[in-house]
Amino acid sequence: MSVLVFTDEPALQIGLRSVLTEALGFGMAGVCPAAPQFAGAARQHHPRVIIYSLALDPDLAHLSDVRRAAPESSIILWAREFSTELAHQAMELGVRGFLSTTAEPEMMLECVRFAATGEMWMERSLANTLLHWRPVGLSRRQSQLLSLLVQGLKNREIAAELGISEGTVKAYLTTLFEKVGARDRFELALYGLKNLRNTREAEAGRDLRMRSQVRARGRSSARPGTRTA
Repeated sequence: MSVLVFTDEPALQIGLRSVLTEALGFGMAGVCPAAPQFAGAARQHHPRVIIYSLALDPDLAHLSDVRRAAPESSIILWAREFSTELAHQAMELGVRGFLSTTAEPEMMLECVRFAATGEMWMERSLANTLLHWRPVGLSRRQSQLLSLLVQGLKNREIAAELGISEGTVKAYLTTLFEKVGARDRFELALYGLKNLRNTREAEAGRDLRMRSQVRARGRSSARPGTRTA
């Protein structure tokens, strides 16, 4: 079985090659150091396991392309630490393992071994966090305010846009800080960038599925010998 590694760290390449080939007998299919080349490398090698460095693609912008290019490969996300939201996003995209860059070689081998069989693997601390995590639901007004905050508007400008008082804006922000767990406007804006982007992508995916279903129904109803209105 082969492993394809996405990293631009030479020392990591050497260490992984040594651990994986000597302990598991895996072959190193290759190393890809640039995110735009990920999908092409995955399509070319079709590895059993892909070790995917989060440092090269912190927003997972290329992960869907890699998943489509090598649907049979098990992907392990490799990073120093994982936020709860990113871990959920990665699992939805098909990631089978979460490996810390500080993990001991024995833990790395266990993760690769599990992922190679298609099983999920993550460290106990991350698993416990995910078990107790619940997605944050925002009201329509909170989402509107967050969208304006992300655009860099001040409280007075947000109030004018939404037709509410500046005091009401401050009250909404206080609630959002507590709800999201942000310590300041910067952290809240970062949450907004990720949350609003994911919401738009989810809505786009839902609309695409609905349009596909409508087209499929239209084709099935337009069979030979039948008439459509």
